Amino acid sequence: MSAGQRGERGGVHRLFGAPADDRARSGDRAAIRWMRGAFAMFYVLVGITNFVTLDGYARDATTLLALITAGLLGLAALPWWVRADRGDHLGYVPVLVSLAQITLTEQIHYTSTLMLTLVGIGAAVRLRRTLVVSLVLGCAGWAAAVVWLPALRTGELGHYAVQLAISAMVAGILHESLRRRQRQLRIARDRVAEVADRFGSLFHASPSGVAIAGGDHVLVAVNQAFCDLVGRGEPELIGSGSAELEALAGIETRYVRPDGTARWVWPTVGRSSQWILIQLQDVTDRHLAQEAARDSDRLLAAVSATARRIRTGEDARSTIIGAVRELAEADSVSLMEPLNAQALVVTGANGAQVVGTRIPLDGSSMSARVYGDGQPIFLPDATQDPRVSPALLKLVQGRSMLWQPVIAGGVVVAVLVVGWTRLVASVGDHRARAVAMLADETALALEHERLLRRLEQMAFTDTLTGLPNRRAWQERLAALFTQAGRSPDRPAPDRTGALTVARPEPGRAWPLTVAIADLDRFKRYNDTHGHPAGDELLQRAALAFAAELGGDDVIARWGGEEFVIALPGRSGPAAREVLDRVRRATPDAETCSIGYAVWDGVESAERLLERADAALYAAKDGGRDAVHGAPECASLRP
Repeated sequence: MSAGQRGERGGVHRLFGAPADDRARSGDRAAIRWMRGAFAMFYVLVGITNFVTLDGYARDATTLLALITAGLLGLAALPWWVRADRGDHLGYVPVLVSLAQITLTEQIHYTSTLMLTLVGIGAAVRLRRTLVVSLVLGCAGWAAAVVWLPALRTGELGHYAVQLAISAMVAGILHESLRRRQRQLRIARDRVAEVADRFGSLFHASPSGVAIAGGDHVLVAVNQAFCDLVGRGEPELIGSGSAELEALAGIETRYVRPDGTARWVWPTVGRSSQWILIQLQDVTDRHLAQEAARDSDRLLAAVSATARRIRTGEDARSTIIGAVRELAEADSVSLMEPLNAQALVVTGANGAQVVGTRIPLDGSSMSARVYGDGQPIFLPDATQDPRVSPALLKLVQGRSMLWQPVIAGGVVVAVLVVGWTRLVASVGDHRARAVAMLADETALALEHERLLRRLEQMAFTDTLTGLPNRRAWQERLAALFTQAGRSPDRPAPDRTGALTVARPEPGRAWPLTVAIADLDRFKRYNDTHGHPAGDELLQRAALAFAAELGGDDVIARWGGEEFVIALPGRSGPAAREVLDRVRRATPDAETCSIGYAVWDGVESAERLLERADAALYAAKDGGRDAVHGAPECASLRP
């Protein structure tokens, strides 16, 4: 198996790994840092205002206290303090400084500074205890100052007392609102992580054989059911070609296993931009039954034909709905799916204009009942049953109605509603069997669609850092090469008829710099602090590096502790300046080494990365914590 294939396999395995929750904490800490930093800037402005508007000892003392407070708040906003959940106790300092300002100036209008300080503490501290102590200290200290200093007992005293009480209340409300919002966000993130876990479990525990191939039609992941079905182990299957199975999509195929036994399988193929999902269903028993009753079972033949149309890529909903209407000899068929926890919505219909209609789940409607208990219901005359919505009957012009649940994994995922404009005394065996069997096909199609959609979303993201992964990087780099006037994957015939690569004229390359950044001594960091701390360092490094790049720049995780960076439109000193900023942004007093190379307009992407990698090794050999450029190619020299 090639290095590229191993990389693809690693990328697929990362798709099914548990997503890291540390990014959630990083977002919360970033918000706390921003609020504390803004609070520090507020006290810088307070100090400047005091210096300009006051004089004498009061000016010097209040200005100095305000600037000291700004410095302490700025210290509390540093990453280490926030990461260690420290700095809350510094919330008392602004309160004391505000009280000192009122006492030193003996001016009641400086209560405004104390009010703003209490509101700022409500947003900047994390502990409820710190907020309560700060509010009590501020209000009690203000009252003591008023009692102690007669000059503060002016006609505006009552006004400022009320305003101070309101500010304390606003601070408490703001603090509780932020705490609840953060709690809701954590719950939402936990639910997303749970969904990702279930998706990975679905792949590995699926009773159907499922395999994933890359764009080069080479298998990169298989589940145990797939191995059991084809009679081959995972090491043997990974790296083998998938084109033969893809060509048989939608065709019942006799597969002879290595031990000589034969199974009948039904391959299903779904494609996204970069991945191919192959599903093998063991249909041996079904094939034998069909073979024995092929000429006498028209319904089974019709269902099989419908299933083949679905698996050739047609819209699942419209195909199934049309088949249900045909086989059940109905006048209208609708498919209802959950919009949210409160309502169903019609996502497909044939014979009635009802797409988009919503059915509440909190009522006693027949659709809600079937969705809730998962049991089919047939009404010969639905117009006489009060549980059936008259509005629905009017829309579909129905008389007899059948509600069939669509069940996947023991859970109702949709409801098929079949209607007849005429009175139907009963649904015969062939109608009931048609609807029930196509409901199963609906469940399979919906799950298949959701699986593909989730795969496409996750295929280009590194689950640990949130950065683009290696596959996304390769696509983006190819696009940058194309933008520069050359596609690295587009061969063109030369005069001899052999395939070569179209190359621009030397010296006319669009500026493009590619770099590889590697965290220094990362293994030692892992061994010292543990792998969870190493993962957290990788996440913070990814955020810090990305923050130093521009909107057109590209950063991706290459693997391990390595990151790749593309700087389109920059070369020479300009590129080195950006990369040096990236190096200095390494968090936790750790260091990184960076090697970079400037594209010469001729070389391949692989060669460009090799030169950047060689430059990285030179930076490592030179003592680490450095940015080293690769020598220019001959085509770039004057």
